[in-house]
Amino acid sequence: MNYIIESLFVGIYTCFIYLLFSPFIKNFYLLLLVCGFFKHFLASSFGLWTWYCNNGEACLRVLSQDQYYEANTLYLIRESIYESIIFLITGTIISFIIPKNIYLFLIMGILLHIWGEKSGIHKSFCRNSCDKIDESN
Repeated sequence: MNYIIESLFVGIYTCFIYLLFSPFIKNFYLLLLVCGFFKHFLASSFGLWTWYCNNGEACLRVLSQDQYYEANTLYLIRESIYESIIFLITGTIISFIIPKNIYLFLIMGILLHIWGEKSGIHKSFCRNSCDKIDESN
């Protein structure tokens, strides 16, 4: 799948996470942390990481296409904390340009996914977190 389409999906998904927590968390900086954490954490629970291992543009480039993969959740909490910190930093910077509302979260989801593609973070995820599954068992 094209990473631009993936980025739009991630932006919309980020909006849903925002809508889930924004009625309860009024402090903008805490909302950034919580949304960043749960965006990453819930994606694993929803199976999005396994889907990405098998269909994401970065994984299609670095993993064998004749295999099936499942996402390894060994470092899920640590990675979710990292994402929450990235959300805090990015959201704080972008909030000087975009109002602190759902559109900010949409733009953050899109931009952070593109950044993950361009920086190589997604390829690293594919190599380190996508485990081959032996379908013969």
